[in-house]
Amino acid sequence: MLEFRAWVLRVAGPDALPVFVGFNAPFDWSFVNYYFHRYLGENPFGFAALDIKSMYMGAFGSRWADTRSSQIAAALHPTLKGDHEALHDAQYQAELFRLIQQRK
Repeated sequence: MLEFRAWVLRVAGPDALPVFVGFNAPFDWSFVNYYFHRYLGENPFGFAALDIKSMYMGAFGSRWADTRSSQIAAALHPTLKGDHEALHDAQYQAELFRLIQQRK
């Protein structure tokens, strides 16, 4: 968790506020938050997260039922795929996030 926090702060920069972004962010954030607080006493992301599913829904006017990753991928055509390996999934989610930002 020390290395994770150091990486987050290094990537965000000294004057930036890190934002936790994820596909179904409330689920993942709860674990990350727990472990940061358990082992470090603080969470560098604070107490909120930005959810890719919700962002897609708002940006494209879709229904919640239409925010499965397969449906979002069909609409956005990412080059990466999620395969339940943590790094690959994080890279895939980052690509989905960027594609939503670019198309809204």
